[in-house]
Amino acid sequence: MKNTIENYLNLVVNNLINLDNQGDLANEFVSVSTAEAEKKGFFARDFGMDQWDWPQGVGIFGLSQNLEKNREYIVNWAKTEINKGLPTKNINTICPLLSLVDFKEFEQLSLEWMSWIDENFPRTYESGLQHITSGVDKFSLRLNEGQIWIDTLFMTVLFIGKMGMKYDKQKWIDDSEYQFLLHTKYLVDRETGLFYHGWDFTNNSNFGGNFWCRGNSWFTMAVPLYLRYLEDRLPESIVKYLKNLYINQVRALVKYRGEDKLWHTIINDSSSYTETSGSSGIIAGIYMGIQQGLLGAEEFESFCKESVDALIDRIDEKGNVLGVSAGTAISNNKEDYKNIITAPMAYGQAMMICALTEHLNYHKQKGQ
Repeated sequence: MKNTIENYLNLVVNNLINLDNQGDLANEFVSVSTAEAEKKGFFARDFGMDQWDWPQGVGIFGLSQNLEKNREYIVNWAKTEINKGLPTKNINTICPLLSLVDFKEFEQLSLEWMSWIDENFPRTYESGLQHITSGVDKFSLRLNEGQIWIDTLFMTVLFIGKMGMKYDKQKWIDDSEYQFLLHTKYLVDRETGLFYHGWDFTNNSNFGGNFWCRGNSWFTMAVPLYLRYLEDRLPESIVKYLKNLYINQVRALVKYRGEDKLWHTIINDSSSYTETSGSSGIIAGIYMGIQQGLLGAEEFESFCKESVDALIDRIDEKGNVLGVSAGTAISNNKEDYKNIITAPMAYGQAMMICALTEHLNYHKQKGQ
């Protein structure tokens, strides 16, 4: 089994590095307005690795799980994108720095962007990180005024925490703690333990109250990663708070897993398709939690194995990860999530890499 998983992992990694930027999808949307294309998830910048934004940032994070093998690619990718001219600073374009902060070559860039976050980042009511993203091109912005999204914890807050640890800046560590507290305050559903996609301070609303699969997976991964990066510097109360939120979410996710052992893109709506990137992130996050002692191995080992088998069925012979929902704007309408196209995406490849890597890490830890 180990060799089989490793073979699939190598296929997915090689495909990520060579992923087609848009494939045949560009032809499908050539006569469609930008607004209509984006409503279905077609954001041209999201495909392949030839950009600097969140899909590529998650891709680099996935590749960094085997840094010895992928270091040269990561460094060359970053230098190429920097030479092309970096995009506007925003929640999503910070994501590549989550991995690049560990490279000496990009130390000054990381400090420059962290200083901007500290001093100039737009904030919502209660000082949340406003979920500003790239606009129609990499030099424009969507302000999403008054909005916080669950994605932010993975895309930006983990970077803030890592920078605080690396440079011993308590102010940055404190901000990362506060963002976890604020985002979970407004995004957790106390009845289920799942997380809403976002919160709008202007209208005091969770939009349509949708439990989006990939959004939930950002939290499932972010908590064990955050505790791994910062636990020794966090107050015991914060650690306990995050652990309980994480455990409650995982237990809810267990209840809502679909018949095919993956999760629906609207987690509690079985009429929505099961989605591969979010399911991969959930399994990766659960494996992280087991290895860090947040969850019991006996309770979750067979559960994770079932989902890993289902995830492998989503990998084709070329290493494409299938069933990955494209870029998903927040919406009040549940049907908008159901209508998002699926296609091989850099982040889908990367989240699969994380799931398979954590599966192997867990069994290595057990001595198997």
